[in-house]
Amino acid sequence: MATTTRAGAATREEYLNLHRWMCMAKALDDRMHILVKQGRAPFVGSSRGHEGIQVASTAAIGPDDWLVPHYRGLANAIVRGLTMKEWMLAVFAKAGDPLSAGRNIPGGCYSYRKLKIASVSQVVASWIPKAAGIAYAAKLKGEGSVTLCTFGDGATSQGEFHEGVNFAAVHRLPIVFVCENNSYAISVPIRLQMANPDVADRAAGYGIAGATLDGTDVPGCYAACREAVTRARRGKGPTLIDAKIWRINAHTSEDNHLKYRTPEEVDEAAGHDPIARFTGWLIERGWITPDGAADVQSRCDKEASDAADWAEEQPDPVPEDAMKNLFAQGGVKLDTRSNAHR
Repeated sequence: MATTTRAGAATREEYLNLHRWMCMAKALDDRMHILVKQGRAPFVGSSRGHEGIQVASTAAIGPDDWLVPHYRGLANAIVRGLTMKEWMLAVFAKAGDPLSAGRNIPGGCYSYRKLKIASVSQVVASWIPKAAGIAYAAKLKGEGSVTLCTFGDGATSQGEFHEGVNFAAVHRLPIVFVCENNSYAISVPIRLQMANPDVADRAAGYGIAGATLDGTDVPGCYAACREAVTRARRGKGPTLIDAKIWRINAHTSEDNHLKYRTPEEVDEAAGHDPIARFTGWLIERGWITPDGAADVQSRCDKEASDAADWAEEQPDPVPEDAMKNLFAQGGVKLDTRSNAHR
């Protein structure tokens, strides 16, 4: 019989899956940094420190729901089913890359229709109204699906944030907004972005539910996100979640964060690793041993290394594939009748 927490939030097996997905994300992130240093890969936008809220929020939605992530959403994609080999095909810009057919920087702009991952954009906050549109379409069609939209705190300073959240609130759309709040918009600290650092406080202004979470508390985030998804699915409208996290690495491999962060702050951030905290939580409950947790990470590290070596040897894109993954295959049949004739 499955073991549950005292609060009944999830089973032991579900939590171990969350842990494994987090270890996979860390393994890929670490491997990409190695590849960049070796000159084998061009770029990495690290998701270290984001893994907890990413796996918790994405695991809370179902296979028929939509994910609209930001460009740091590696762990989100892993939970949806993205494999390490598929990610490494994107890192090396190979022809077989299922995300963008080798045309974009790793994690920068991609989509994966099979996994119901909508197109990621580098234009900050531009995907938030798009996510609201996806949720609106689902409501009109009576599909019963929920849309999960993620973004950083910097996105909440953009006009598209207001437009998307306001539209979703007015139409009571089945959508969950998750702000992965690491307190930096690239190099701009949150104190220079907003007078009130609690993004979820804005929910009251839109007339929707809001929640401020410790984004390094995986069980707490999982329970809160499942509640938000259930609320959306029952027609109760959107939820705006503000998950407070720590950015462990620089913004990207091109960024020297020591120009705007002190060494002490960087060290403090490393001490708030959601993987380490969640691993300790599992060990305390006897659901995994220290050796078992280390073995999970070791196996993920090896899989990421093997995936990189394999992907590097795969064929490069060819000019004939320039239009691949840009348009729907087979075309779309449109109903051009006016509403008056329906």
